[in-house]
Amino acid sequence: MAFTAIILTMLFFVFESGTAGDSCGEIMVPMCRGLIGYTHTQLPNRLGHKHQRQVYRFLEPIWPFMDRGCSNNLRLFACGLTVPKCTTKGNTTEIELPCKETCFYSKKACSKDMKSLGMKWPRKLKCKGLKRKKQKKCLKPYPRLKKKRRPIYAYCQKNTFPMCQNLTFDIGTLPNMFHQSRETEILKELEQYQRLADSQCHDDLWFLICGVFRPYCIASNPFTLPCRELCEEVRGQCEATYRKLYGGLRWPAKLQCHRYPPASSQHTCVIPKDTALIKINN
Repeated sequence: MAFTAIILTMLFFVFESGTAGDSCGEIMVPMCRGLIGYTHTQLPNRLGHKHQRQVYRFLEPIWPFMDRGCSNNLRLFACGLTVPKCTTKGNTTEIELPCKETCFYSKKACSKDMKSLGMKWPRKLKCKGLKRKKQKKCLKPYPRLKKKRRPIYAYCQKNTFPMCQNLTFDIGTLPNMFHQSRETEILKELEQYQRLADSQCHDDLWFLICGVFRPYCIASNPFTLPCRELCEEVRGQCEATYRKLYGGLRWPAKLQCHRYPPASSQHTCVIPKDTALIKINN
């Protein structure tokens, strides 16, 4: 245990020191990690964030809009501005910010969605000062979608995510509570937790995470979430390890336990030992 603690502490300092200074550091914020086409960044950014903990707090309010897909460029723009692309060539470190068009497309497509939910486009997400894509050396926008991306409904389908196999329940439903329905995107987000799972902080970590990102389908309820009590138990045993492994970031917003129903509520929830519940087969 002492050796494991030493290793975790070393990893914490490696990731934390890699977020500020002259070198490129691994991107750890969950709304960007593995989802934007590059893996490393350098801080401080142009907004003055010195650590990814600050980036996380800044991006958290617009995370739902990234998942909802108001623009296929919002994630690239918001992440590109706060955790800009960092590459090292020899002794030279290069930083790339989003192109001005990446900003324009995101703002035009998402401002109305934000307004409809009582939120304004964040003041600090400015297009001013960004390069045009014709100038190169910036993160070019994806081609704009002609129509707003619609959810893909997958009602009580076999869960094919590799980390979600051999669980008590193997059938799930999409979209999830975060309006995510595309399996490729969800898988990339699930993969972020592999490092935490490898720490073996809790035996039922994957049961919780898989049930959050693809709610379980059981006979009485096709959209069944893990119980709050399980979430609280997993968080209690894994939160400190998460902070050490992920550069001091706080426990992810999507795993905040108040989101999930307690076992005593009228809403059905499940724990791994609920083997008496009838599974739905393909």
